[in-house]
Amino acid sequence: MLLSILTLWIGHPRAQIQPDAPSAASADLSGPSITSLPPVIDIGDVFTIGGSGFTSGSVINFFVATAAGALDFGPFDPGSSVPESLLVFVPTSVIQGEGVVAVQVINTDEGHIASNVMLTFLQGDPAFGFPNLTAINGVGLSPHSVDPGIAVANVTTVVHPGSAVTLSGSGFDVSNGVAIDLFCDCPGGKIGPFYLGRGNPGLSASSLNFNLPSGSLGPGTGPGAFRVTNLGNFLASAAVSVPIGAQIAISRVTQSGSTITVNGAGFCDLTVINLFNLQGSTVVDLGGLNSDGSARIPLTVLNNSEFTFTLPAGSVAGPAYIQALNPPFIPFTSSGNTPAGAFNIR
Repeated sequence: MLLSILTLWIGHPRAQIQPDAPSAASADLSGPSITSLPPVIDIGDVFTIGGSGFTSGSVINFFVATAAGALDFGPFDPGSSVPESLLVFVPTSVIQGEGVVAVQVINTDEGHIASNVMLTFLQGDPAFGFPNLTAINGVGLSPHSVDPGIAVANVTTVVHPGSAVTLSGSGFDVSNGVAIDLFCDCPGGKIGPFYLGRGNPGLSASSLNFNLPSGSLGPGTGPGAFRVTNLGNFLASAAVSVPIGAQIAISRVTQSGSTITVNGAGFCDLTVINLFNLQGSTVVDLGGLNSDGSARIPLTVLNNSEFTFTLPAGSVAGPAYIQALNPPFIPFTSSGNTPAGAFNIR
């Protein structure tokens, strides 16, 4: 019963801590509206926006998700336009960022009326030298990558330090080699680059194979993101997110005085929590992130399977629920709505 009540208020578990992206506004009935985008937009190519209400004054905002927030590379002027479609060219100066783009149409000749925002995958045309990372250890990009509350290209499989890793995609530079970076919860924020030079048996135009180190030279448990750079032109793929070591999960929540202990897996120094507390007829989230990106509830991470925190001011006795999340590379990766996150504040 507690889980059902809280779920109604929580909504989608992945939507609580969101990347800095443009908010979607409902399209004015007299203005532009986007109804379709291609599954993938390629940098260096044209793409078609389907919808209605487009005019000769329509321009396109092109928000690329990055670790530092959404960057607008627009406005782009469409090459051609009719009321139901726009043909748009994406210049090669655009970066892949975190592999997701949000598209919005503005009618400059109708008082700058804005359309809704629609998301899709962003990659680069290999003909222009772009590498594309589309799968890790045989698991492709999650379709949830383009959900509005996620907006990060991600793969849901777990990568383990000390094991072989296969990165699949297209456009990898077999003539000059590639460099692979892994952004993670580790000193300096990343490990690598790992170099695969010309003639390396692990290098092909569509696949990269290498061993991920462990111990002091390897990544810690938590969020990670792989990025491939072609050494011939230094163009980079999208940074594709993946869990390192373990998928984050909660198995038990206990209370001793004002101290809450959470057991599970996949915890790290970057872990933050949502703490939902039923207060009267309203569920209040006492956790999440502050506007500066810091955690509203400080955690003491004892190891990757246990952390503690002190009940914050404003909590009240009664039903509560904890979700653990690992931003920033996988801001949506959470322990979900497992019953193990439920407890009663005393």
